[in-house]
Amino acid sequence: MMRRADMALTLGAPRFTAVNAEATQNGANLGKPAVNECECNAGAAMSRRLPITLFLAATAAGTAQAQSSASEPVSVGDRFNANNAAKGLQLGPWQVTPTATLRGGYDDNITTVPDTPTASTVIQLRGRLDVTNADGANFVTAYAEAGNTWYTEAQDLDHFDASGGAAFQSEIGSYVRLRGSLGVAIGNSEDSADEGVIVAANFDPYVDLAKYLQVPASLGISFDGGHYKFSAGADLLYSDYDPRLTQSGLTIAQGFRNGTNVDLKARAGYSFSPATTVFVEGGYNLQNYDDENANSTGWRGVAGAEFEFSRLLTGELFAGYAAQTYDNGQEVTGLTYGASLDWFATELISLKLAAKREFGAEQTEILLGTPITSAVTRDSASLGVEYEPLRQMLVRAEGGWRQTEYDGQIRTDTGLFAGVGLDYVMSANFRVNLDYKYDQTESEVAGDTQRNVFMLGLTTGY
Repeated sequence: MMRRADMALTLGAPRFTAVNAEATQNGANLGKPAVNECECNAGAAMSRRLPITLFLAATAAGTAQAQSSASEPVSVGDRFNANNAAKGLQLGPWQVTPTATLRGGYDDNITTVPDTPTASTVIQLRGRLDVTNADGANFVTAYAEAGNTWYTEAQDLDHFDASGGAAFQSEIGSYVRLRGSLGVAIGNSEDSADEGVIVAANFDPYVDLAKYLQVPASLGISFDGGHYKFSAGADLLYSDYDPRLTQSGLTIAQGFRNGTNVDLKARAGYSFSPATTVFVEGGYNLQNYDDENANSTGWRGVAGAEFEFSRLLTGELFAGYAAQTYDNGQEVTGLTYGASLDWFATELISLKLAAKREFGAEQTEILLGTPITSAVTRDSASLGVEYEPLRQMLVRAEGGWRQTEYDGQIRTDTGLFAGVGLDYVMSANFRVNLDYKYDQTESEVAGDTQRNVFMLGLTTGY
């Protein structure tokens, strides 16, 4: 069972695609963990691949040195974090950056249920260590992180989380790059509003946290010969979730999402100019779970373009066709698409637009003791804005929309989410973060929900 992406630094963050994800500046070691690792997400869609957002933060650690990005457009937020990053310790060729974050706030619907929500004051404490060795396009980076979350009015939801991982990139000759990553995470995550099952025609939401172990891995290779570009890669994710508790007192095994997902992809492109590349991409995925009814295989074929207009508007657009076939006899086919656009409006303002369609499966009903797994199609879109009114201050805002359609059912869940945040740097070693996030979902089956989360944090790094 695959769910929407967790609200990390921005609401509706993308799912894990480490092979395609370029390593980025981790100047945010001092500030981003306070936002990225907020366990009190606004309920806007936690992913089954949730811990991978943490792992991507690790693969990003300090790798600005690993890329010749000085000439590339940089978002206001990335530049702000790079300029205000903790210096870290230089131990030979290794840069070591320790950080710690203390946050407090309030969550008015922790498990995102339509009735009798659980509200509480929240306290979080996290520590993190990033280690990076970079030389031009070659780098090795690793991280380890651990933290605890306490709910003063819901102590049964207190939890400990830990994650770690490593990534590398190696330039082979002048045209070929090899990259890979491996991680592990144990954690607890809040639900999105549609989490639960239908029992005797009534929706029964989960009232605990999703406790999991996940192990992601990726390997990819790319060739850039100027006009001609090729890449290929594989992502693997192993997941193991504890059984969940519903509002009526049922214990639901998570066999429909315990297992291994493998995603293979290959892309070929042609650059008409340094600013414009057209490409075609094909992919195949294999999803195996303890519950065989959730097993599926799928393929996709898309065409698109990467572009850069006047160095102010850059991004990628693609569209095509995809199909997912399930062992229980269901099949979902149709248009698939994606977009990621960055507009560097001024030196102080940047905007990011993202949109995508995904296919997945969820256990939606228990009939005569037998779980029923349904195919789902998810669409989402978000717009984020970053503004730097002062050299020491970054203002963030984002809003978006999502929709989940259930194949074979008269059910469509829709949601809206929004958030604003403020980062204020007191020095290279201390940063204050303030965040507010709102989420609402409307569902004729799961019910309508709302959630508000306020968080204030202090992050220190060396």
